[in-house]
Amino acid sequence: MSQRIIPYSFSVERIYPSFSGMTEYPQFTAAPVITRPGQAQGIYITLHDPDAAEETAAMFDRWFATRSEISVVDYGTSDKQGLGFIIVEYLECDVDQLFTAILNDVAIVADYTVYGRDLMEG
Repeated sequence: MSQRIIPYSFSVERIYPSFSGMTEYPQFTAAPVITRPGQAQGIYITLHDPDAAEETAAMFDRWFATRSEISVVDYGTSDKQGLGFIIVEYLECDVDQLFTAILNDVAIVADYTVYGRDLMEG
């Protein structure tokens, strides 16, 4: 009988195949270009599996850890249909086209929408 020191995480095997095994986001060497001064552009992502929201949000946090202009704002479950959701915001720049291309290609993503908002001062 074996004892596990590190508990098995079902979500790792469940989430990563949904993203074609992609565990890292391609890193950019150039500094972000401010294309939207005083504004944020965000992306509201819905997931077919509500149980995948936390693990997927954590993966996005790792993907964008070196990019201070990008943050995972929130994640959870929608009220009406019980879908998972994640909100990611880009400060003063556009949402990466690569990121939306990835979201278009993965089956776990039910839908997404890009929005813009003004950043409040003070």
